[in-house]
Amino acid sequence: MAQVEFLELVVERLPEAFNGIRILHLSDLHITRWTKELEHWRRQIDPLKPDMAVITGDLGHRSWKWKKTLPNVQRLFSAIHAPLGTYFILGNHDSLDLGPALAATGPVMLTNESVIIERSGQRFAIIGVGQHRRSDTDIPAALQSVRASDFKLMLLHYPDLIHSAAAAGVDVCLAGHTHGGQICLPDGSPIIGHDVLPPNMCTGLSRIADTWLIVNRGIGKAGLRLRLFCPPQVMMLTLRAATGDSSEVIA
Repeated sequence: MAQVEFLELVVERLPEAFNGIRILHLSDLHITRWTKELEHWRRQIDPLKPDMAVITGDLGHRSWKWKKTLPNVQRLFSAIHAPLGTYFILGNHDSLDLGPALAATGPVMLTNESVIIERSGQRFAIIGVGQHRRSDTDIPAALQSVRASDFKLMLLHYPDLIHSAAAAGVDVCLAGHTHGGQICLPDGSPIIGHDVLPPNMCTGLSRIADTWLIVNRGIGKAGLRLRLFCPPQVMMLTLRAATGDSSEVIA
């Protein structure tokens, strides 16, 4: 079965105080009932030691079944041990009732708002954009407490918001929604990308101007409840401070 994928990314503006920060990124869980696949992922996540965890939407699948979804999301989250916290945004499949109910148990829901983490006078902003519907998005509101000098990590559900994020000076965007295409050609090329970005940007690492975009394939399925040439994904991302003039992917 699929394993956790590890990525190291060098980013120019990452403050030295946050050099090496480890971020567990999950997306598009599409949970209703507990399954053997979820148990597999719970066991994969449990030994990891991220500094923080983020989930970029679609925790549930059928919004009207959120009460059945909630304890199973909590069961998966019980494997996350992140001292800097667990942060999530909602996606288009989520019930608006699920978010507050989950947040009441500890994880932090961000809806057009930010959390600032400070170390040695340096600031790291975790910015969560409202993405239950596209009309919920308010990037200026999400950035209200963020300084221009802050390092900016933005959580999106819809990756095609990358252009707006780049215009706002965001450093790294983490997104989901596309499932990496879910149904792909044998070379991994998506048949449907589920947004307006080019197909090659519906999964993995891309860059717009000075902003990195990482689109997670997620672990769930929607529509046709299968994946083809598009394995599920949980990502452990390590950010490194740049020592030269350019950003790069290490591994």
